[in-house]
Amino acid sequence: MLKVIEQIGAFAGLAAFIGLAVLALLSFTQGRDIRRLREWAGSAPERDTERKEATSAVAAQRAEELRQLEEARTAEHEAVSKREERRRRRDEGLPEIPRGERVRESFSRFGERFSHPLWLVAAFVVTVVIVGGVAYTLINSSDDSANGKRGKQAAAKVKPSEIEVTVLNGTSTAGLAAIYGDKVEGKGFRLGAVTNSSSSYEDSVVMFKRGHKPEARKVAKQLSISDLELMSGEIEAVAAGANVAVIVGEDNAAAAG
Repeated sequence: MLKVIEQIGAFAGLAAFIGLAVLALLSFTQGRDIRRLREWAGSAPERDTERKEATSAVAAQRAEELRQLEEARTAEHEAVSKREERRRRRDEGLPEIPRGERVRESFSRFGERFSHPLWLVAAFVVTVVIVGGVAYTLINSSDDSANGKRGKQAAAKVKPSEIEVTVLNGTSTAGLAAIYGDKVEGKGFRLGAVTNSSSSYEDSVVMFKRGHKPEARKVAKQLSISDLELMSGEIEAVAAGANVAVIVGEDNAAAAG
C-alpha cells in the first residue's frame, strides 16, 4: 500500500510539473499576443491617416485627369464645329472667318504675346520713357513759365534809364539811326552806339542778348516795333556791349523825312 501511494505521488508530481510548464507557455504566448495587439492599436490612426492621404492624392490626380480629358474633348468638339462652319461659309461664298472672330483672335494673340516676359519688360520701358518725357515737358513748361513771370517782374522793376540801347540803321537812308537815337533818349532809355548795320533790313526789329528779352520788349513797345529777335553775332559785334539793339528797317525809312 505504501508503494502504491509513492507511485501515485510521483505521477502526480510529474503531472504538476508538466501542467506548470504548459501554463507558463500559454501565459507567455498570451502576453506576446496582447503586446502585438496593443502595438497594432497604437499605430492604427497613423496608418489610417496615411491611407486617407493616399486615397485623397489618387482621387485628386484622377479628377485632374478627367478635367484634362474633358477639356480636350471640348476643344476637339469646338475645332470640329469651327471647321464645319468655315466649310459652310466657304460653300456659300463668304469669308471663312467672320470679322468678329478675326478681331477676337487678334486680341487673343496679342494677349498671349503681351503675357510674355520680354513684352512685359518692353511695355514697362516704353511706359517709363513716355511718363518721363511727359514729366520732363511739364517741368520745363512750368520752369519756363516761372522764368517768364520772373523776367516780366524783373523788367517791370528795371527803369528805362538802366537799359542801354544801341541804334543801327538797316537802310540806305542817311541819318535814320540818329533820328531813332533821339527817340530812344526821349523815352528815357540810355543811348548806346549809333551806327549803321552792315546788312539791310526790310522790317525794323529789336534784338536782345539771351536773358534780356523783357527789356527788349519794353523798348519795342515804346518805339512801336513788333518784331523781337535774339541778337545775332553780327549785331552783337557792333552793339558795343549793349544788351538791346534797335535796327531800323525800310518800313520806318520815312521817319528821316
